[in-house]
Amino acid sequence: MKNLVTHLHHVFPNVNGSIKALAFNSISDKIYVVCGLDNENPGIEIYEISENDDVSKLVEFDSPSFVSDNGDIDEIQSMQFLGEPMAICLSLKGGDIVMVKVDPSPEEAPWEIIGNVENGIVASCWSTDEQVFCIITGGDTILFMTKNFDIISETSLSDADLNEFNKHISVGWGRSETQFRGKRVRAKLRDPTLPEKIDEGKLSDVDDGKTYICWRGDSQYVSINRLEKGPRRAIRVYSREGLLDSISEPQDGQQSLLSWKPSGSVLATIKSDSSDNSSKVIFFERNGLRHGEFSLRRREDEKYTGLAWNVSSSILAVSTENSVMLWTTGNYHWYLKKEINIPQNALISWHPEHANTLYITGKNHIEKVVFDLKYVTEFSTSPNDFGLIPVIDGSSLLVTPLSLCNIPPPMCRYKLSLDYNVQMTSINATSDMLFAADDRRLTAFTFNSQEDIAKFGEFDISTYAEGLNFKSLLGLSGNQVLLLADGTNNCSKFFVFQCDEDNESLKLLASESFESCILNASYCSEMLFFQTSSGKLISYNLNVKSIESISLSFPKPCSDFVVVPVHETFVPIGLTSYGRLYAEQRLLSTGVLSFFCTERFVLFTTTKNLLKFVHLVSTVDDLQVVEDDAVDRHDERCRVVERGSKIVASMPSKMAVVLQMPRGNLETIYPRIMVLDGVRTYIKALKYGDAFKVCRTHRLDLNILFDYDPDLFLKNIPVFVDGLYRVDYLDLFLTSLKPENVTTGMYSDTSKSQSQQSVTTIDNKVNLLCKIIREHLTSKYGDTHFQAIITSYLCESPPKIEAALGMISGLIKAQSETVDLAIEHMCFLVDVNMLFDHALGLYDLKLALLIAQQSQKDPREYVPFLHEFQKQESLRRKFNIDCYLKRYERALGHLKEMENAFDEFKNFTIQHKLYPRALELYKYDKEAQKEVLIIFAQYLRENGKSNEAAIAYESVGKISEAIEAYKSAGMWRECLSILQQTTNSEDLIRETAEDLASLCIEKREHCDAGSINLLYLSNPREAVIQMCKGSQYSEAIRIARATGDSSIYKDLLISVLGESFGEASELVADFRNQIKSQTERILVLREKKKEDPISWMEGTMEDQTPDDISLASTSLSTNRSLYTQYTKSSNSSKMTRNTSKNNRRLERKRARGKKGTVFEEEYLVNSLRRLIARVEEIRPEVHRLLEALVRCNMTTQASELQRNFANVIGTIGEKVIPILSVPVSTFETALGEQPQAPVVPNVKPFEKLSILI
Repeated sequence: MKNLVTHLHHVFPNVNGSIKALAFNSISDKIYVVCGLDNENPGIEIYEISENDDVSKLVEFDSPSFVSDNGDIDEIQSMQFLGEPMAICLSLKGGDIVMVKVDPSPEEAPWEIIGNVENGIVASCWSTDEQVFCIITGGDTILFMTKNFDIISETSLSDADLNEFNKHISVGWGRSETQFRGKRVRAKLRDPTLPEKIDEGKLSDVDDGKTYICWRGDSQYVSINRLEKGPRRAIRVYSREGLLDSISEPQDGQQSLLSWKPSGSVLATIKSDSSDNSSKVIFFERNGLRHGEFSLRRREDEKYTGLAWNVSSSILAVSTENSVMLWTTGNYHWYLKKEINIPQNALISWHPEHANTLYITGKNHIEKVVFDLKYVTEFSTSPNDFGLIPVIDGSSLLVTPLSLCNIPPPMCRYKLSLDYNVQMTSINATSDMLFAADDRRLTAFTFNSQEDIAKFGEFDISTYAEGLNFKSLLGLSGNQVLLLADGTNNCSKFFVFQCDEDNESLKLLASESFESCILNASYCSEMLFFQTSSGKLISYNLNVKSIESISLSFPKPCSDFVVVPVHETFVPIGLTSYGRLYAEQRLLSTGVLSFFCTERFVLFTTTKNLLKFVHLVSTVDDLQVVEDDAVDRHDERCRVVERGSKIVASMPSKMAVVLQMPRGNLETIYPRIMVLDGVRTYIKALKYGDAFKVCRTHRLDLNILFDYDPDLFLKNIPVFVDGLYRVDYLDLFLTSLKPENVTTGMYSDTSKSQSQQSVTTIDNKVNLLCKIIREHLTSKYGDTHFQAIITSYLCESPPKIEAALGMISGLIKAQSETVDLAIEHMCFLVDVNMLFDHALGLYDLKLALLIAQQSQKDPREYVPFLHEFQKQESLRRKFNIDCYLKRYERALGHLKEMENAFDEFKNFTIQHKLYPRALELYKYDKEAQKEVLIIFAQYLRENGKSNEAAIAYESVGKISEAIEAYKSAGMWRECLSILQQTTNSEDLIRETAEDLASLCIEKREHCDAGSINLLYLSNPREAVIQMCKGSQYSEAIRIARATGDSSIYKDLLISVLGESFGEASELVADFRNQIKSQTERILVLREKKKEDPISWMEGTMEDQTPDDISLASTSLSTNRSLYTQYTKSSNSSKMTRNTSKNNRRLERKRARGKKGTVFEEEYLVNSLRRLIARVEEIRPEVHRLLEALVRCNMTTQASELQRNFANVIGTIGEKVIPILSVPVSTFETALGEQPQAPVVPNVKPFEKLSILI
């Protein structure tokens, strides 16, 4: 759908003579042309055209060999600039090969004939890599030479090759004879592998008899089109080594021109087709078989002088004696994009590096034409953004309004036929007029929203074209149009016309000439902007008709640019031919394929298959372009598109972007950023209905309608409800509500910074909206929108199902006809079984029956079920319903209200463990509460809560039960106190005290056992022993001294303290030995690991673990499917069990810490950590023991214990803490996991008794 737009049409002056050939110097971007070898000048003149288009004569020379003995002047067969010798190679028909130095030294000759080919040169051509020179001699031989002119091969062009080399076979795929047309159709019996007509290779009447050579783009193959025996035309293909690869099949009317597509797919030549009196371009594959064609739309006797592909293989130029046609293809259709008038028999040449630069050379004439393939679309604003796209195809203009229909090219909505081949086209700013022109005529069409296109008028512009070449067209506002032309001396001129429909005349509104070349133009708000060849922008005010001074420019000239109005300023956006996108002087992105501008965004596609959006702001430096990885973050400003996609048009009113794929088809997408921008615009304008429809169409979260501006929404609830109005729309909105604010996540406004975005937080948002909307609906649409009102109840959190059912109950009582619809709607929103249960919970059997009728329940089940309830008394019915619904606490309440049902009440309480509820129900009935408390106490004791049960028993006067419960709970103080209060039996008290003391000893509560022996058993000796075992040495001394029995103090206490000292000393010695052995072993292990880490790791194999079992953690589980969650066994579950087994085995090895394994160091470090914990645990016990020893005059033992224990703590600080400060090499770290930072315990020095030595 792209058109060829001319950027530059320059005619070079100062070239005298008939130009015979042209060569390109890609190193310095210069061009060389050859003149002479005619009657006026039998010599050779070479002109040099610099990169600035300055023309100068490079060299002029003559030679006697240029004129034959009979007076014929030689002809140039090829001309090539060679980069390595920096010379021009000329091959002449007479056989001479001339090398011309482009920058010779003073001692070098500027030109030299380096050799002569015997029998002359019929055709010659250098390969594109300048390494191989192919020559066809007059002796029917083909020569392949190196760049140093050494012969690679010399082969005779034998006619026998036509019969012996290639036998082309077509199996007929795609022909009608091979298609199935039904068994009843009797097709003509013929061989489908044979064509209907076999060409014999008859020559065209306009065949010039010449031979053409053409290399493939990669220089691996060369093709030759020459006359063969017959005579007929044949295309031979040779490898660069001179080996014949193929010969084309014969074609009637085939002509001599030949061009190999640089991409290498096909060869193009021209054929005169007498069957339909037309000329065609036909294509051959490298193997010589035909591969498509297209008509040139000319007579068969038309004479063609040139055929050439541009370097990018996108344009095919076909020249006749007085014009050159430029063809492009898309979707298997060939478009005639432009036809340029040229001098008689001029030559055409494409630039080898600049794909869209064409040179036309003739007598005293050189033209340079620079094109650009672009979509003819202009900056437009809604509602006039119809996406009107005109496509030039010869004398037809193919027009499609993309906002109304997406028709893939080459089809179109309108086909406008003109009397001339269209050269340029454009649409105006409001998309209601369409213009087409060549260099003599201008035609205008009108377009309206009813999809009609009518001819406005045709106007003559030839009177303005004298000395100028019209190159581009730009529609302005209304029926105004701009024509841009190039003149001589690299200058440009523009005309602004107004088309008059009445007298079909043009009114010249403005005109201006520029001394510099103008590449293209843009229109914006009654301002014209022109871009010069240097990238500078010139503005022209149409209102005052004068040039205004501006300081806008691009760093590089842009092949396409648009000036966008942003907040009363102008922002120019341009794209260079090398894919660099600029906003004035700022580079926005590289690798850009296409771009488009709307009122709010700059859109562009990149070579990385991304479509990006940039919010337009008045300051160029503030334009934010997201990085490519933004697509992974789901940023709305970046999205993935198909490879090679290009933007055709963007229509903000439709929130759509139309992309064209490389193969030619169109795709309309709706980017989220444009859709959200449209939704926000609708919300600001209070068009909630339109915003809702957009969200519904594009599946946006409907919460944005509220979250974007909550205050605005809450103030305009009536507007919102009236905008949606339809019940199903309101239902959809209500059911989509959720508490999250969607504008803080995926739907955040990227046009604002985080600091600019103000987020209003609404507590309990869903319930608030449901309530407000329900209130409005109830007051205004209560009779018609009852369904939405029900939805508002059910969408609250938690759902107010009972309130909704209550509303339906009201409808039932009012005998409304909408009851069935309401119930059906509720059953759609909520599980019908849940609704049935809630209806039962309201004790409304009629409502439950209506709901059951909407379900899949069997009437034979629910009808008797409900009938059974109906027969029961009210309280019993409610009780049974609550039992059915498992609402046991409610059922207990109904049971309490029944008469003579207290026993049933207690049994129901015991059955369902409703003791707290039962106590609450009888809190004002002390007797009943007492009975409930007794059964509650029984329950507590049976469930291991003897302490609570004892308290309950005691509170209700169940003393014996309370004593037993206290004993079970080990609460000896409470047990003995209540026993002393209720009995005078000393034996019972003593027996109970002995039992409690034994229980305390079993539970290692030695202090409690000592207290019982002292207070209740009068056994101070046992009390002293138990206090010492509980490390309460001070209390033991107090008891011993309080008894006044010296034997208890001297014999028993001293003996027990001695035992405690011995146990403590032994424990401290164990600590010391453990620290010594384990610290030494850890240091050895760490040293070995440094010396040989592999051997340390191989220590894991000492346990002979099988090779097929991995000790590493493995996760092979996947998400369960709906089916596998019900299966009993699966491979994944087996693997999980195996992995769990391995993990348990690994943990057992880790716990053992076997010597020599990788687990040993970890085990030893953990052992030291446990030792430190144990030392800290006994620290206060040791301190109390030291005090007791000193008080009993056992200072020697106290000093020894204090010294040893302090030494242990000191050793821990010196040796153990440094070891624990180093990360441990565990099994996981050996497998590559990061080690965890060690936790180092804080060990304080031991606080010694200063009175001890």
